[in-house]
Amino acid sequence: KQWYQRRGSSGINAEYGGTGVAYSAVVYGGAILTVCPGGFSSYVHLAETYAPGAGLMIAIKSVVLWPLVYHSLNGFRHLAWDMGKGFQIPVLYKSGWTMLAISLATSLILAASL
Repeated sequence: KQWYQRRGSSGINAEYGGTGVAYSAVVYGGAILTVCPGGFSSYVHLAETYAPGAGLMIAIKSVVLWPLVYHSLNGFRHLAWDMGKGFQIPVLYKSGWTMLAISLATSLILAASL
């Protein structure tokens, strides 16, 4: 007999934790590149030189930006939980998918503008 049934919301919560780890990797990776010879901007320029097009560079930038954007925006969702709001399962799923969509759109917009 199964004692515990995994809910879909646990996947969204794991995604939040995973993006926190990725967020840290991006921040520490950027800090390490800053002290490397040439500095951070030279490595960005190098990547732009070898990228076969602007579309691929936007995709790469959005993949790097998405964990930061998702983790930051989803923090507002967690603040709402701290205030005791949004615990009903339908609201939980709706807010989770909304945060996912908003973070993907925001990371693409930021990547295209940088």
